[in-house]
Amino acid sequence: MSYIDKRITKLREYLFNIVDELASDTKYQINANMLSNDINNYSLDKMPTASTVEKWVMGLELHKDTFSFRGRFPYSQEAVNNLKNIGFFEDFEYMISYNNKKGIRPEIEGIQSIECLNAGTLNSVTSNTAEFDIQIQIKYIVDSKKEEVSLWIML
Repeated sequence: MSYIDKRITKLREYLFNIVDELASDTKYQINANMLSNDINNYSLDKMPTASTVEKWVMGLELHKDTFSFRGRFPYSQEAVNNLKNIGFFEDFEYMISYNNKKGIRPEIEGIQSIECLNAGTLNSVTSNTAEFDIQIQIKYIVDSKKEEVSLWIML
């Protein structure tokens, strides 16, 4: 399976559509596990959590992946600027929830839902930038019997 077929890649593609709607600057990046010091820059990081939620007798399993979506924004003593930063994550959370209800989700096999686990928080600041963070969780169905057959064929 190539990196193109990975869940994190599919989630990243989905997030480009969300950020396109919300970002005030069209020049931005969404990296994986790397947030640079530049503003208007994001990182999607997989968090270490147990992935299996439930197993069913028929061979289906409910799994989840949790990601941290971090962003670096301009920061100052101006309240308007900082309210704008927090507003980005409020809008981000709303769009994820709205899309999920409408069935607009990342193109991940078996995906059942996508949700934000919080509203976004300030992690750290420098004299002119701030790093914010919001956790995203996806839930998806895996057919463990199909996975076993695939693994056996690969061996």
